[in-house]
Amino acid sequence: MEHIMWQSLVLSGALTEREYKRRPAHDLLRTVLCDAQIPVDINPGLLTAAAQYAADVKAKENKDIDGADVVTWVRNRLVHPQESQERVYALDGLTRDAWLLALHYLVLLILNSLGYTGTYRGLSRIRGWVGDVTNVPWS
Repeated sequence: MEHIMWQSLVLSGALTEREYKRRPAHDLLRTVLCDAQIPVDINPGLLTAAAQYAADVKAKENKDIDGADVVTWVRNRLVHPQESQERVYALDGLTRDAWLLALHYLVLLILNSLGYTGTYRGLSRIRGWVGDVTNVPWS
């Protein structure tokens, strides 16, 4: 996903390398997703732990967060541990939901880069039928 973000923002000329490195990861990811017309909202019916985490952040910090925030927050806590990991694991299912969202975003970004306009099965949905498909968001 980081490679796609770099390609989409720096190699395309939308940002300089310096601008890219100064912006937070959640902002870069959100920009790439929005440019590809991929929704960043969190579906509470599919991603209950991520939705709960977003509600907790709203209650504690009065801050609205989305899927880009969740994916990058969890990723950063796991890849760059600077404090106890208890916050990441305190909410059962949060790491799973962040993984599902990241996988979902990655697949949609790849399909978008290929110019695909057909149907797909959202990878954030872990239950349901194989035939449960929908059109890609940008079609």
